[in-house]
Amino acid sequence: MTEQTKEPKHLGKKTGSVSLATLISRIAGFLRDMFIADRFGTTSLSDLFYIGYRIPNMLRELFAEGALSSAFIPSLSRTLATKGVREASRLYTAVLYILVIILGGVILLGELFAPEILRILAPGYSMDPHSRTIGITLIRIMFPFLFFISLSALLMGILNVENKFFLPAFSPAFFSLGLVIGMVLPGGLTDHHPVYGLAMGVILGGIFQWALQWFFMKKDSIGLDLSMSLKEGIRHTEARRVMRLIIPSIGGLWVMQGNLLIATILGSYLAKGTISSLYYAMRLVQFPLGLIGAAIATVILPILARQSLEENAKEKSLHTLKDGYRLSLYFMLPATAGLLSLGEPLIKIIFEHGSFRTQSVHETLLALWGYAIGLWSFSGVRILVRIYYAVQNTRFPVKAAIFGLLANLIVSVVFLKSLGIISLAVGITIGSIVNQLVLFYGSKKIMGQWPWVIFGNLLPVLGWSSGLFILEAFLWKKFTVLFPAPSPSLIAMAILFLIVSGATFYIMGTIFSGVEEGRLLLSGSRSLLKRLLRRSR
Repeated sequence: MTEQTKEPKHLGKKTGSVSLATLISRIAGFLRDMFIADRFGTTSLSDLFYIGYRIPNMLRELFAEGALSSAFIPSLSRTLATKGVREASRLYTAVLYILVIILGGVILLGELFAPEILRILAPGYSMDPHSRTIGITLIRIMFPFLFFISLSALLMGILNVENKFFLPAFSPAFFSLGLVIGMVLPGGLTDHHPVYGLAMGVILGGIFQWALQWFFMKKDSIGLDLSMSLKEGIRHTEARRVMRLIIPSIGGLWVMQGNLLIATILGSYLAKGTISSLYYAMRLVQFPLGLIGAAIATVILPILARQSLEENAKEKSLHTLKDGYRLSLYFMLPATAGLLSLGEPLIKIIFEHGSFRTQSVHETLLALWGYAIGLWSFSGVRILVRIYYAVQNTRFPVKAAIFGLLANLIVSVVFLKSLGIISLAVGITIGSIVNQLVLFYGSKKIMGQWPWVIFGNLLPVLGWSSGLFILEAFLWKKFTVLFPAPSPSLIAMAILFLIVSGATFYIMGTIFSGVEEGRLLLSGSRSLLKRLLRRSR
């Protein structure tokens, strides 16, 4: 068996490990969001929390899954492969020194300019004195989260380079734990307002997430080289190169995150609760996106980085890209069908408690529809951009992201009055599609050819996903006719049945159609079942 034929199974196995850990952390995240929705609903108070949380959450996206990882992991992988553990440890130490200095300055600026940040992020709220005071305080409480999540991102990079993917993907569950602790403890960790306790929970969660990874770092793995002085670290050639690569990468990811900023800014002019509804809808979309899309992107980056140093690098990279992108399409298109057909009952069963009312369900559903149609593209961008990061080209993704941002801005502004919240979600989707098209266009220079092969399974997967949407929409309609006022437990059982039956319909259909990913999924399930049976004897 050649290395190229082994790669899909290797990729699938590693992706499965990341997906399992991500599933646990996403469930923890949903439980966290259920607590928040029950306590605050979709009100001006919840909007202010998510406005204040937007900056640290964006920075988490940038550093945990973005700029720092995209620059640090390929460099660390190359250093470990060519120079060994000691030099890799010195690189990690030098990057840490430089990062701590930069982070200190950024956090200080964030604390000083919190009023200006609120004015930019939510001009609609900054005009009310009471809302302004709460918003500024929340930003100042949560801004230091950047420090801990950046340290966590460095540890994640080390573990990924050492082919350890489960723990970094699981660690966000501890972040969710911190938020819940901040909210439920007497006084919410503060004697002033429960929402401040929730903000303190963000800091606590960041500490938990970093500490979990640090605790499980092996002594013989890459670690701090305390013999390196601060002066040596700042002058370290490869570390300075990593930081130079981070700058354009941050630019590109800031532009991508700018799509969410546009939604936040424009949403502050719509009805109160709009920003919260956008957040909850995105959380539902992020479940399959994190479970599959982010997992694939996490796994293929160190693989692509290693392959870029080998013979036949372009051919091997194309095969890895093909396997990753096709696997993404295989799961993202049916996930889209599921979110479109079962979005309303999912929102009801997860969020409709306490202060989260019927109007909140309706607004969140509109946003979910707008996001869901772009799910395949959100995942595709994460995967395609890894081709550029693997060869340390962090500039072209910036250009692609700018095109996407402009498309989003045009759609959101033009249709804001007529479509309201749905225009903001659809704008983000269209921006992502434009971003992906530009990334695909530029990939020819890296791959040596247009990577059309990544769309090889599109037609059968799209066909069976469309069939899945029709089937689940029809069955849910029949359910609502038979049970006009179902209990939450009955809704949950119906959703579970539809997900299981729909997944069976889709997987069997794709296997029957000869889709490679379906066959690999079936063979992997058989292997897992055999191992479990052997262990049970």
